[in-house]
Amino acid sequence: MKKFATLLTVFIGLFIMTGCQSNQNDQASSKASTQATSEVAKSSASIKLMDSDKEITSKKVTYQSGDSLLEILKANFEVKEKDGFITSIDGHAQDESQKKYWTFTINGKMGEKGASETTLANNDQVVFNLGVFK
Repeated sequence: MKKFATLLTVFIGLFIMTGCQSNQNDQASSKASTQATSEVAKSSASIKLMDSDKEITSKKVTYQSGDSLLEILKANFEVKEKDGFITSIDGHAQDESQKKYWTFTINGKMGEKGASETTLANNDQVVFNLGVFK
């Protein structure tokens, strides 16, 4: 009877430990799945700031899919705007008297909308240029 009780105790202990082990694996699997999902939702782009033909700075940035170009820019640079138009990036301000304004291109094409209405695709190349606009 004593052997039976010991054997039953060992069997129940193994059963309980096996159940706990399975739960830990489920949690680890769930955590890995969550990390993979958040990594998939992130994208990257290259943003270059130019003053006419002179490069000011260049950064590779990451962002959440669906973020506007303006949101991405504000998260990575010091940006000032007025009435929805970018007036200064990292202390480089437009000059209305010289007709120097910020414009941008994405993959070599001039932006068709404002930065607040533009979204990027993964690995886009964005160039902001502070130049004379005629």
